[in-house]
Amino acid sequence: MDYNIQIDFQLLETTILPSEISQKIGFSPEVELVKGERNPKLGLPRTNIWSIRSHAKSDEVVDHWNDLAKKLESSKSTIKEIAATGTVKFTLIINSSDRIPSLIIPPEMSSFAGFVGAVIDVDHYL
Repeated sequence: MDYNIQIDFQLLETTILPSEISQKIGFSPEVELVKGERNPKLGLPRTNIWSIRSHAKSDEVVDHWNDLAKKLESSKSTIKEIAATGTVKFTLIINSSDRIPSLIIPPEMSSFAGFVGAVIDVDHYL
């Protein structure tokens, strides 16, 4: 990770398979795993996962949201339907040992999160 901030958007525990989500939304994510696919013996992952990350070269949340919004906004009604079958989450990933950067969540991201029923989680890694 070149910068201290990233946003991970996740559709979790959906009854719709991750590969079907990709077809419905129109693009493939970074992570597309079916429950138990990675390690069937241990049942990992423990749930279906469809996840995409931002790749803006910035430490501003708005820049990372704008990077994701280019892909997500055109499918927000479809995402809302899919999210109703599971859980939807934004994770703000902070990777910094020096300081925690300011986390200003843009209104457009909050609006999208509210529309699709997403929670916003903040994870700080040292």
